[in-house]
Amino acid sequence: MVRSSSVSAIAVQDLHDQLLRLGVVAATQLREAGVDGAKLLDYGPTASPIQEQRADEAQLLALWQLAANNKQMPQIGLLIGQTFNSATHGVLASWLCQCSRVSEALEVFQRHIALMNPSESWQYSETPDALVLEIAFAPDKTYPQAAIERSMSAVLRWSLEMTGVELRPLACEFAFPSPAYHARYVELFGSDLRFNSKRNRLYLPRDFLQLPILGASDYLRQMLESRAKTTLAKLQSADTLSGTVRRLIHVGLPDGMGIEPTCQALHVSRTTLYRRLKEEGTSFSRLVAEVRRELSAELIRQGLPVATVSERLGFRDTSTFHRAFKRWFDCPPGAFRD
Repeated sequence: MVRSSSVSAIAVQDLHDQLLRLGVVAATQLREAGVDGAKLLDYGPTASPIQEQRADEAQLLALWQLAANNKQMPQIGLLIGQTFNSATHGVLASWLCQCSRVSEALEVFQRHIALMNPSESWQYSETPDALVLEIAFAPDKTYPQAAIERSMSAVLRWSLEMTGVELRPLACEFAFPSPAYHARYVELFGSDLRFNSKRNRLYLPRDFLQLPILGASDYLRQMLESRAKTTLAKLQSADTLSGTVRRLIHVGLPDGMGIEPTCQALHVSRTTLYRRLKEEGTSFSRLVAEVRRELSAELIRQGLPVATVSERLGFRDTSTFHRAFKRWFDCPPGAFRD
């Protein structure tokens, strides 16, 4: 079942306006796609600040599909990623600009990305030689290649704007073929480019994490952090029950997450939880399997030992985890990592 979600409305408005400005879509196409730019933001006296307003994710997806379908500017994702306009920053982006260092900003972004788009995932890890930043979208959503290109390109532009340092990747991996505008990739990402990979990754200098963010204010950071967390709490309270249960499972897996702790946390009986999850087209056991599957892929890709992953996911033993992983991905963890 594809879960509906909301995204930052000001981010949707920004993409809408950029597509019009670049001339890759017409107003009639936007209307036919169900996106009305005049209604994306509410400027009324009782409305929430525009930085905190939400829009249906379907509108963002519709805009990205229009961008991907245009023929005259196939590199649209890279172009949009190279723009930086502080006036279009939502509450999360504003918070990032007040963090003290890149390491803090990355941690904040990774943990609170649902404020921007819950279907987008950024994970970072460190190797002896590089900082590895992996970017992905939820597999049950139809984000096109242009959206991935935008996110990966934006990392470089935001680094320049926030630190004053031009970031040059050591290497890059892309989960799609080399495009016709390959020269633009070399210009942005350097010459060590690997296409048709299993994932989308940037390999960056490790000292990138220690770069200070220019003009950061601890006072503003505290204010924005408070606003952002309040906004996120509202989103979570309005979420589906299955979404809430998934988050509880995520936290409780190392302890062998069972249904009773979930019922206690939600103050519902086991029967009520079964019934309400069934109404949403799922079950507790299915959600546990989904969370385990998603986390197993993420942790194995990060290079964690199989025994550690098995323990974090609450499996009885490593062999049980091995069998489950092979059932999910048709290969053992070691082959998946390679």
